[in-house]
Amino acid sequence: MKRKFVMALAVVLGLAGLSGCSTIAPPDQVGLYYMEGPSDGYRFSHCISPSSADDPEWNNSVVFLPTSLRTWNVAPGSKDSDQPIIKSSKPEDGQPSGVQVAVWVQINFYLNTYCDDSGGMAREFWEKLGRRYKADTDEGWRDLMNNTVVKALDKAVGDTTRLYGADVLVGNIDGAWEQARRNISDRFFTELGRLSGGDYFCGPTFDRTKPDCPEVEAFISDVDFADPGIQQARNDKQKALEEAAGKIARAEADAKAAKVTAQGQVAAADELAKLYGNKAWVALEQARIQLQIAQACGNNPNCHMILGVEDPDLLVTAN
Repeated sequence: MKRKFVMALAVVLGLAGLSGCSTIAPPDQVGLYYMEGPSDGYRFSHCISPSSADDPEWNNSVVFLPTSLRTWNVAPGSKDSDQPIIKSSKPEDGQPSGVQVAVWVQINFYLNTYCDDSGGMAREFWEKLGRRYKADTDEGWRDLMNNTVVKALDKAVGDTTRLYGADVLVGNIDGAWEQARRNISDRFFTELGRLSGGDYFCGPTFDRTKPDCPEVEAFISDVDFADPGIQQARNDKQKALEEAAGKIARAEADAKAAKVTAQGQVAAADELAKLYGNKAWVALEQARIQLQIAQACGNNPNCHMILGVEDPDLLVTAN
């Protein structure tokens, strides 16, 4: 906000005099005091610290710049930007280009309002960039954001998404978002400095009493496939894979059960063969059969047993 101060003619007790007006910088703004007029021209004088009072002289002006933390939020319903940044991902093997992804991201920053006796970065920002966009107004500030922050963020996101496959980004596989966030922050800070012409935007740890300008931070809130049809295709593919896996698992279980059954039958047959080759077992079985025949013959008065016969068919006779 720029305020113009003029002298007012006052008449007190019949005496004419000139009276000035004072100003107090808001607690979240710093003021740049400019001397104006036929004798002063237009030149910077000094800074007015937040919450500090000053006594502007006739025909001079003060430009106020924000010292509070600012954001640019790309999110559904956001007043900054409610449309995602759509960029290509890393191409898959054999593909000429990557699948497009929609990235929702936010940056947090401070305007560099460091001010020394010469005006510091606050004055440099205003005179080299801010005045051009009338950044001390809401409309001008938004124009400034669109021509610096938004363009730098768009490039930083695009350069970063090309380093990752679409599925990796959408699924945040192996914590891809955190690594991508660092890449976006680094590239954004560099590109923003190039577009704006200086370190006019600083990270959340910025201290306006010091000349240091830490890197602006970016945060990824979500990544989707730009084309909803691709997400559906991925879902269908995953469903088909899971159904196929289920069929394979069932077939393997059935085959395993059949194998176990067959192995049991083979083992039983093998054991039976071993018994058939055991003379003692064969003799025992013959004795058991003869005992059963004898018991049956004993119940029949017409049955006669012939001793010493091994063939069960010749063991008994009946009238």
